[in-house]
Amino acid sequence: MTELFRRTAEALQEAGWQYEPPLPAEDGVPSALRTAPETVISWVSSFSLLSSSDETVWFLSRRDYSTGAEGAFAWNECEQLSIRSAITDDEAAAVSRFWERHVPILLSVRDGYEYLAVRDDGAVVHGAEPEFEEAVVVFSPLEDLLRYIIARPAARNGIVERLLFDGAGIPDPTRGD
Repeated sequence: MTELFRRTAEALQEAGWQYEPPLPAEDGVPSALRTAPETVISWVSSFSLLSSSDETVWFLSRRDYSTGAEGAFAWNECEQLSIRSAITDDEAAAVSRFWERHVPILLSVRDGYEYLAVRDDGAVVHGAEPEFEEAVVVFSPLEDLLRYIIARPAARNGIVERLLFDGAGIPDPTRGD
């Protein structure tokens, strides 16, 4: 698995992303990750920074899930926004139920708020404002998303391409940029 994570980070760096190696792990898993699949915990522990060159899209690192982590955006920013916009207690409860089953792994503010999250069954889903909980599966499992990032096949996944590779200044090797 470590090799897959390394190759994914390298592929993103080749596409113009910023990378910083992982910091020494603190004892225990952050409470936000306690129910996450082991693959997710290993992935978010494999870097301390992994973001687009314009810093509008980033993978969450293990540190981001810690309650003491500093940053402009919380790891559960989309959930917080949805709960604040819920009109009834039933709507707020539905939002909470959704996020109990999903762990965000990537946030984007490039064209509004978007995310990728891993659902409790291992599927990677995409959601965007204003209805974050209307998520669609983009890959299953997480390893398939990481292999896609490495390979960048001709048969593209539009959501992933737009989030990870279509930012300003990020070359597309298939177009000769």
